Amino acid sequence: MGRPEDSYVKLPAIAHATRLGYKYVSLRDLEPGVDYDKGTNIFYEAFRSSIERINRTAISYSRAAYLVQQLRVALSSEDLGRAFFRYLHAGIEGLRLIDFEEPMNNTYQVVTELPYENGEDNFRPDIIFLVNGMPLAFMEAKRQNNREGIMAERDRMHERFRNSAFRRFVNITQLMLFSNDQEYDDTDRKPIQGSYYACSAYGKVKFNHFREQRQQEIAAYVGPRDIDTEQYILEDNNLPQIWGTPEWMSSIDPATPANRIITSLLAPKRLLFLLHYGFCYVEKVNEQGVKELQKHVMRYPQLFATLAVRDTLDAGRRKGVIWHTQGSGKTELSFLLTRYLRDYYSAQNRASRFFFIVDRLSLATQAKEEFEARGAHVALVDSREGFAKALKEPGDATGTVEADQLPAITVVNIQKFAEEARVSGYDYDLDVQRVYFIDEAHRDYKNGGAFLTNLVTSDRDAVKLALTGTPLVGTKKNNDTKKVFGPYIHTYFYNQSIADGYTLRLLREDVKTSFRVKMQEVMRDLREIDKLVKTEDVFKHPKYVVPLVEYIVDDYIQSQVALGDESIGAMIVAHSSAQARAIYAELQKLDQDFSSALVLHDEGTKQEREKIQDDFKAGAIDFLVVYNMLLTGFDAPRLKKLYLCRTIKAHNLLQALTRVNRPYKDMAFGYVVDFADITKEYDKTNRTYLAELTQEYGDATKEYSSLFEDPAQVETELAHIRDVLFPYTTGNVVEFQAEINAIDDKHDLYELRAVLKRYRELRNVAQMLGYEELYEQFDLKRAGELLREVDNRIQLINYKEAMKLQDMSTGAVNVLLDQIEFSFRNVGENELAVADEFTGRLRKTYAAFASNRDPKDPEYVSLLDKLREKFSQMDIEEMTTDDMVASIEELKRLKAEMDELNRRNEQLAKKYGGDMKFMRVHKKAMRTPPPLTTSPAKLFTILSKVKADADGELMHNEHLLDNEGFFKRTVRRLVLISCDNAGVDGAMDTIDRVAGDISREYFEEKRKVS
Repeated sequence: MGRPEDSYVKLPAIAHATRLGYKYVSLRDLEPGVDYDKGTNIFYEAFRSSIERINRTAISYSRAAYLVQQLRVALSSEDLGRAFFRYLHAGIEGLRLIDFEEPMNNTYQVVTELPYENGEDNFRPDIIFLVNGMPLAFMEAKRQNNREGIMAERDRMHERFRNSAFRRFVNITQLMLFSNDQEYDDTDRKPIQGSYYACSAYGKVKFNHFREQRQQEIAAYVGPRDIDTEQYILEDNNLPQIWGTPEWMSSIDPATPANRIITSLLAPKRLLFLLHYGFCYVEKVNEQGVKELQKHVMRYPQLFATLAVRDTLDAGRRKGVIWHTQGSGKTELSFLLTRYLRDYYSAQNRASRFFFIVDRLSLATQAKEEFEARGAHVALVDSREGFAKALKEPGDATGTVEADQLPAITVVNIQKFAEEARVSGYDYDLDVQRVYFIDEAHRDYKNGGAFLTNLVTSDRDAVKLALTGTPLVGTKKNNDTKKVFGPYIHTYFYNQSIADGYTLRLLREDVKTSFRVKMQEVMRDLREIDKLVKTEDVFKHPKYVVPLVEYIVDDYIQSQVALGDESIGAMIVAHSSAQARAIYAELQKLDQDFSSALVLHDEGTKQEREKIQDDFKAGAIDFLVVYNMLLTGFDAPRLKKLYLCRTIKAHNLLQALTRVNRPYKDMAFGYVVDFADITKEYDKTNRTYLAELTQEYGDATKEYSSLFEDPAQVETELAHIRDVLFPYTTGNVVEFQAEINAIDDKHDLYELRAVLKRYRELRNVAQMLGYEELYEQFDLKRAGELLREVDNRIQLINYKEAMKLQDMSTGAVNVLLDQIEFSFRNVGENELAVADEFTGRLRKTYAAFASNRDPKDPEYVSLLDKLREKFSQMDIEEMTTDDMVASIEELKRLKAEMDELNRRNEQLAKKYGGDMKFMRVHKKAMRTPPPLTTSPAKLFTILSKVKADADGELMHNEHLLDNEGFFKRTVRRLVLISCDNAGVDGAMDTIDRVAGDISREYFEEKRKVS
């Protein structure tokens, strides 16, 4: 103990968890393999007694051990824990593992730093949350204002979860929390500060924000403080001195960010709801075109939308609108809702049928694929007769659905709602509730229209949940979405989605003035010389299309350079289908380095158009040329450039713009190149939505902002970029390299790297906003070269710091090893396995040294000197394979010696209840002449009594350490008394030395936690 995050984040969070219903369990007296299974970290007795209570049947210890072994087998699978997840839902061998109906019938425990071990590989999460003895969640706590803390932890989690040694622990973990107890900084695109949650993954872990929306509900989850429990937690973690301090009192407040997310996600009622309805497995093709299994957890707007639907139904209402912005996961929300609503109606002894309604066949196919990827049973209705038949199905088409099975979903095109399709009676008594999810509810649904009429009359008792990111508002014919489908059930807007990282803000790029002038001349000539009257004829003419395509292709190439990524895709929205064909024809004449495809409703077959979409998503096509198609519902994260050649109105404009707002790699924006000048139409649409929200919720200005990046904010950033770059010779790479080589402060280099990256993203806008000198200062290629030089300099400093081994604290070593990328010049491809083994061994050896808790121990100092002597002067880039083989053996020896020293330290500390302070005092007292006693057992008797008395004094007087002189005298008195009681007649100088060492340990610990 002794880290700031232990005192002011971790331990207060544990204390807070006990107010939610968790029992704190000390690991001091628990024996691995006896009290808990080392392969899964399942606690035997809690597991046994919970299963016995839930199932109301006697469970012997041997039976419990057998069940744990069965779970261990399931957890060993390469399935992201899917088999285990089924057991959580359906039980194992007829026994339920969790009581979902009665949350408090389960056992909730919380522990700290439980080892997750497999051979040499291990890590210890800060806080582990167990349900019925099963470690289903953990939390990593970081101190405030540690900008590398959460990011470094995320990166370490990526590495750990890729490691097959941790496979069972990854599979059993359902929820992970990360917090540095600060509020979110929504200007940061990366999770640098705040509280985040994620579910397990084999590799990249996706961090999610959480913003509570039901404050009154969760306030009821928090019980009163238990003083005895809080003091026990502090005593057990050897930090009694912080009891009662102002810092402790502030940190245990339920309103701190760390405590809030624990309440929101891990309070028993919430946690069980998430375990029951909040996770799904998805089989998806990744960015490399490889099919992979993913695990998804509910985003917080999906959670609160589900609860809002429940409230709506409880209030007796059968319809309403879920207004969630594009890219927020409405299809997945529908899937998650089917599971909840099936149980909702099952509790009323009613069967349920789910229909997902779309208005286009392409969307029907897409929805079917999305639902099937999540394991649902999907029926795609492709005829009116098929829909009429589907209406008559008696409940879920899968028949009796077990707890671990998924409901059936019928996907149907609205055109299939024939007039003759009506609900009819059955020959048997069965109460069926139909639920219609109406996708893209802003389209084709009008009061009095045939489609809507057929939808309503197909089953007047059906629940109708309309989904849209752009509802119709302020329409002239009374067809506003909420008037058609009912009031808003839940809302989630794009400014929230952008802040949460689910979508990107857009950057509007005006075309260059010189190009506008040129095209105006082209248009004048076409009208005056070529006598073209119709605008459509002008826009499709080769004299217009050729320069347009040249501009687009040049801009696309520049964007690839600026973003440092050739995988981005583009969409050209033509003025007409005729212009789309002309643009496509011109693209076909270009270099074969660029591929393009034309997507029009009358071009090619349905299957051919679907293949084009799949190929684009897979990266095989650079340009999609469209007119009306793919402007809604088409989701391709790599689509980052939208070239608008025509004005689109109202909600259709927002639909088109958000094609480029999906997150992709580390990109900051989606880019819209505006040939049509959409500003006026966009502002009008935005004002209409703001007025709608203000009418519904009062002043909504703060909640609803622009989809585009604010020009004033861009100007501020450009001014900052200009000032940071001013001192450097950016026009000469050699001189720039010399300038940054003189910089040793990494923070200056980080800032320089950040502005160079931002410059590449904003350079096109710089000229538009009047920053001509910045635009002309250097081009994108030069920016990339400068950025590489800065990266190299940072890497070199990290490498030198690591090799010097000056700071061997766990945090410092973790950060350095996370930042270093090893490269070898003298190693061929066939020998890379040796290089990988060397770097892995080096990391593990450094980690072993970083784990030492007694840095002044002469034995540790000697081992560290050996490590420094071996590696501080080594140039890793120049190592040969033979060098690495020899070094691997040396690293193994050093690590083995360090592991043994750490083992002895841990063993001695365990005698003192895990208190590293007294482990260090004990060792120093034994090795420093003259010793207080030559008997380690007798010394333990003396020091353990001093520890107990000193901790007791601190627990009852939180200000004791503020008076150093008084505390020193107190400790000296306690040492004298303990020596007398043990029959040890030590010299006064020796007693003073030992008492001084004890006092310094307490003062140093206080300094660290402060």
